[in-house]
Amino acid sequence: MKDINGKQYPLWSQFVDRQAEWIGGILEDFGDSHDQRMFPDEYPAKTEIIGIELRPNGKDSAFFEIIGKDFDCGFDVHVGGIAGKEGGAEHWLTFSGYGGHEFRIKQNTAVQIIQEATK
Repeated sequence: MKDINGKQYPLWSQFVDRQAEWIGGILEDFGDSHDQRMFPDEYPAKTEIIGIELRPNGKDSAFFEIIGKDFDCGFDVHVGGIAGKEGGAEHWLTFSGYGGHEFRIKQNTAVQIIQEATK
């Protein structure tokens, strides 16, 4: 786990450290209510996950970001969070960000198969 602005962010760093579990998976962006009203045919949007980053955001915070092949989703760690696992939707994890923005990620298929086999 690396320091960012002299602080550590264990919750968010674990995603960076274990990003191999997510790369090749799906990033699904639901936008916020404004996005959905303005562009109803574009949401939810889906892309393949190609990376996960945690980087400085100003002098005293960090920005967590899921990097997708076609678009990215993220937030400042002080305003975003994990909203939870989708009810009954295995391998999905939902995040909430600025202004009601929601997105979720799904592990890559290989990780899902291994997890199912070891249950």
